Amino acid sequence: MAQKITERNNSKKLTPGACKHNHVFEVFLFVNPLGDTCLNSEEEVLNFVRHTDKKVYFRFITTSDMQTFNNYIKTLDNPLSLNDRNSLYLAHQEVCKGYKAALLQGKKVGREYLMKIQDYYGRQGNPYSKEKMLEIAGTTRLDIEMWLQDINSDLTQESIIVDAKLAHQMQISANPTVVIFDNINYQYGFKLEENITLDNLEYITDQMMIHSEEDINQTFANKPQLTCIKK
Repeated sequence: MAQKITERNNSKKLTPGACKHNHVFEVFLFVNPLGDTCLNSEEEVLNFVRHTDKKVYFRFITTSDMQTFNNYIKTLDNPLSLNDRNSLYLAHQEVCKGYKAALLQGKKVGREYLMKIQDYYGRQGNPYSKEKMLEIAGTTRLDIEMWLQDINSDLTQESIIVDAKLAHQMQISANPTVVIFDNINYQYGFKLEENITLDNLEYITDQMMIHSEEDINQTFANKPQLTCIKK
């Protein structure tokens, strides 16, 4: 397992030149809709956004393509039968549609739905059922009648297709994966597939700000968990 990029510093520091820079960071977190590790990463991203002095826009994107699903299956402790695999894949599809439909009522409402689902099925380890998924949705701020209409709408399906294309473009093969772009040098971004923590997100964005495009690859040369993505 790769080591953390940086150790935590409990005293909050301003980014060098924080009051002067015009950097805006865009953070894409690709997640398993039922994953507990992904829930941990989502919490870390939210903590980063709350505590950083930088301007950050972020999105949680659920993926349910076969590549990321098969890689997720490999991480499970117990082998699954073909029927169990198919059932789990359909569960991923249902939660992805539910999340995209929930986002139509606002990002915060969508995140609330997603994170409650991940907590119940991923963190607590409860078996999936559509009935329970609907029950959990009822505990959120969703307008349930509208949400149920939107789940199978063309708009929801189109949004899922757009996210799948984005995941393919960014070469996402495992969840969770975070991709960070800086608006000043938007032709490239950095992808991190493990140790997605507040500290590491702060460190990476610091380095993206203070290093030029020419030497940033050299800066991260000894960080094998980081991958540079060219636009």
